[in-house]
Amino acid sequence: MALGTCLLFLSALTVAGLPPSTGDLDPTNCLSAAAYSRAHGGEILRIEEAGRLVYQDVAPGCSADDAHKIYSGTKSFIAVTALLLAQQGKLSLDERASDTLTEWQNDARRTITIDQLLSQTSGLDPDGDRIYSSADQLAAAVHMSLVSPPGTRFHYGAAGYQAFGEILRRKFGHGGTSVEDIVTHVLLDPYDLDVASWKRDDAGNVLIHAGMLMTAEAWAKFGLLVSRPVHTPEDTPHALGFPRLFVGHAANPAYGLGFWLNAPQPPHARQSIVDLQPAIDGDQLYPGGPSDLFAAIGTGKQRLYVIPSRQLVIVRFAHEAPFSDGDFLSRLLTGRAQPDARTH
Repeated sequence: MALGTCLLFLSALTVAGLPPSTGDLDPTNCLSAAAYSRAHGGEILRIEEAGRLVYQDVAPGCSADDAHKIYSGTKSFIAVTALLLAQQGKLSLDERASDTLTEWQNDARRTITIDQLLSQTSGLDPDGDRIYSSADQLAAAVHMSLVSPPGTRFHYGAAGYQAFGEILRRKFGHGGTSVEDIVTHVLLDPYDLDVASWKRDDAGNVLIHAGMLMTAEAWAKFGLLVSRPVHTPEDTPHALGFPRLFVGHAANPAYGLGFWLNAPQPPHARQSIVDLQPAIDGDQLYPGGPSDLFAAIGTGKQRLYVIPSRQLVIVRFAHEAPFSDGDFLSRLLTGRAQPDARTH
C-alpha cells in the first residue's frame, strides 16, 4: 500500500469534528516527517496543535485506537505523581530515600534523595537484569548497590524508579493499597488519563519504570497537560506543568524528572550510549531546535514530544529501527533534514 493512501491530514479537521487549528504547521512538512517516521519503523504518528488533532498516520495492520507499550514513557507519569504528592505535602523531592528505605541508612546510599532517584543521578547500578529477573522488582531495587557517588553521574535504568515505587509502597501502601492504586488515585483518575493496561512483575506489582500501555490519543492528552502551567489545588485540575520536571541536573542537563530536554551535554559530562539508552549519544534531541522542547522516550523509539512555544504535542509509536529525533523533528518543523542529528 502506498504511503500516501495511509496518510491523513486534517486541515479542516472534518473527520475529527473539530474546528481548524489556528497554528502554522505546514502540511507538506507533516508528510515529510511521516514518511521519515514510517521508513524508520513508525507505526502510528499523531500530531496535535493547540490541543487539536491536525495530522495522523497509521501504518497498514495498525489502528489509531491500538494501545501500545510506551516502555520508559511510563517514568514521566511517575515523576508527575511524585510532584503531586509533594504539592499535597505528603513527601518532598529533597527528602532522603533512606528515611523510608531504612536498609540504606548505614551505607553510602543514605544520602540519595527522591529527586536523584527520579533524575537518574542516584548512582545506583543501572544493570536492569538484576531487577528484571526478580519476582518482586520493587523490593529488588532496594538491594542495588552504588556505582557512582549520588548526584555525580547519570545512569539510565530501572533502579531509581523501582526504588521510588518501593518508597510509595512503604509510605502509602497500607491496607492493601498498591502502587498502581496510588498512581491512579493521585494522577490518573483526577486528570482522566486512561491507561489501557500495565505490565507486572511476578508478584503482581505494576512496573513503574516501563509498564504502561496506552493509545496515542491518551499519551497526547498527558503531553498537553504537562505543557501548561500548574494551577493551585483550589482550582479545577486540568494542567500539570510543574517547572521542576524540566530542569536538568549537573550530571546531565539533558534530563529533568522523567523527561528528556533539548539541552546539550557539556563535553566533560558526555557518556556512552550504554549509559544514555534509550535516547541520545551525547547529542541533543534536536540540535538547533526549540529550547523548550521536551520528550518522554521509550524503548523501540516510542516518543511523546512536546513543544509548548509551538503548542505542539506529537506521539510516535514504532517498532525498533534506527531513528533520529532531530532529523524527524527538523522535517516536521522546517521541512528539511537535520545534518547534525544522529541516527541510532
